[in-house]
Amino acid sequence: MSDFRTVLQAAGLRPREVVADGRWRRCATDDKPSKRNGAYRLDLDGLRGWWRNWATDDGLNYWADSTGASFKPVDEAKLQARRDAERKQRLQAMRGAREFWKRCRPCTRLHPYLADKGLSPVGTQGLRDGEGFLVVPVMWHGSVISVQTIHPSGQKRFWKGAPVKGGCFVLERERAVVTVIAEGLATGLAVFQAVKMARVVVAFDAGNLLPVVQALKPTGSVVLAADNDHATFAKRGFNPGVDKARNAAELIGAGVAFPQGIEGSDYADMLKELGPQGARRIEREILAGARYVVGAVP
Repeated sequence: MSDFRTVLQAAGLRPREVVADGRWRRCATDDKPSKRNGAYRLDLDGLRGWWRNWATDDGLNYWADSTGASFKPVDEAKLQARRDAERKQRLQAMRGAREFWKRCRPCTRLHPYLADKGLSPVGTQGLRDGEGFLVVPVMWHGSVISVQTIHPSGQKRFWKGAPVKGGCFVLERERAVVTVIAEGLATGLAVFQAVKMARVVVAFDAGNLLPVVQALKPTGSVVLAADNDHATFAKRGFNPGVDKARNAAELIGAGVAFPQGIEGSDYADMLKELGPQGARRIEREILAGARYVVGAVP
């Protein structure tokens, strides 16, 4: 089994462990360490194995213990060419997103999506209108890298091909005493409108909470405002919004807050369901959940 592991590593795969059970198992690769583009299968006797890097290989690779390692090393030139092509596509997509953002007009009225959420215009100055869509910039160190468009019905889309990981939209406030990192725009606006001393960072989705924390390295009083996906927990036994928020918060020692006792799942839902009372509850929960963060993020 150790020989097969050596073969996989030489081929650019990064399995955490090599299991001889005859099943296909996904794993990370050298070129895509944050994804699981690799896959391998090792027979129960550990004498025959197959693998593939879905990003670089055209087919399956085979190894047999009786003949020694018989594998195809990573083609560095091919891998670099693929990386260059992907980078070019990302840059083109970013330019397209920026051009679209420039063409959009400032919002002169409360967008129907926000009105339906029961939100006010407070904090919406940085948003734009794009042919009826609410347009939110995805920012990276002061530059637009993508945009999120929101239809009045609530359908959300990012600019195709443009990067989002680590990007965010910040609702700044002078003399803020707490930084709140929220999943989506509606949640971020609800917190911003309810907590008058908060600076709010919109991460766009739960999977981007950790990259945003790593990119911004927030200090001071920090809390992650999670979506409480209680319906998912009831059906599948896990709560992605809360779980991912806690994972990101643990990295820096920040706090976590999430709404409970409402039909909806986020603080925008709480604000709409409870009205003025909801705003007071949001403020109490956010401030109670904040933790003081000191030091650099790994």
